[in-house]
Amino acid sequence: MALKEQVAEAKTYLDGQKSKYYEDIKAGSKLTEEQQKAIDFFNRYNKESEQAQQAAEMQKNTFNQKTNQVFNDKFKGFEYNVGDKKYRFNINDTSKVKEDQGDIMNFVKKFLGKNNMMDDAKGYHKGLFTAMNADAIAQHFYEQGKADAIKDTVAKAKNINTSARSSHGTVQAGGVKVRVLGNDSDSFKFKMKNKK
Repeated sequence: MALKEQVAEAKTYLDGQKSKYYEDIKAGSKLTEEQQKAIDFFNRYNKESEQAQQAAEMQKNTFNQKTNQVFNDKFKGFEYNVGDKKYRFNINDTSKVKEDQGDIMNFVKKFLGKNNMMDDAKGYHKGLFTAMNADAIAQHFYEQGKADAIKDTVAKAKNINTSARSSHGTVQAGGVKVRVLGNDSDSFKFKMKNKK
């Protein structure tokens, strides 16, 4: 019985010493300056890492929530401001567009080659410029379409015929029908028929 009491006392003493040792380490009383800096850096890194992870999770949740608000049941397409009017570009498969646009890398990887190195910088910058200036691009092509339509209308209104004319043919004017039979003056022949 006495032996068991001594073992229990020894165990209690060792547990106390162990707790005191860990408290001393945490307090930094027996650490060198470099060791203390390393522990401080590690604690700071863990805290910053946890904060960054929480911020990233919050950003992801906000992005998903806002994306779901855009691609809801009533979503028909994207509107573009052209002058004082709005035009909508209809989207047939909204779930595919939502999935594709859910990760920016789906856009970027179209322009990457081997080892994820930039392969098509011109295409990337064209696509990014178009995305950042969507309404201005739509306005440009709208104005170009109007200019082409006016040009076509003016050409038709002036009755401009750009097709080649035939040198031989029949001309009818005021009841008289004339037909050219040759091209040079030596073979010029003239026929006249009177209609009664």
